[in-house]
Amino acid sequence: MSLDELASQIAEEWKSALSEGWGQLSSFHKSQTKKLAHQAALLAQLRISGELQHDSDMFEFLVDQLKDKTENFAIAIANLTALTFQEAWNASVGVLWGAINSALGSAGLPPLPVPSAN
Repeated sequence: MSLDELASQIAEEWKSALSEGWGQLSSFHKSQTKKLAHQAALLAQLRISGELQHDSDMFEFLVDQLKDKTENFAIAIANLTALTFQEAWNASVGVLWGAINSALGSAGLPPLPVPSAN
């Protein structure tokens, strides 16, 4: 396999992994941001309408819940992003070590162990 072919194959693996990962992130992102926006609108509406105008403790409790949900959303997005990059890294390693081990096998040499991410 030529260097250009190897580089192209790695690029395709990354493109595939990132595309699939983006699809998952995008779907999750759209669903969660709508829910967060809806909850924020409800909080404002409850405060403005007077239902929570004089109940500051309950209002603060609901605001804290929204803050926690927003933080959890950000953490989930970060974790999904990390998993996407892990899959892309694994694909790159598979291509590279596959090429190395193919060449080594052709020369009658033992294969290199495939590394894992730390």
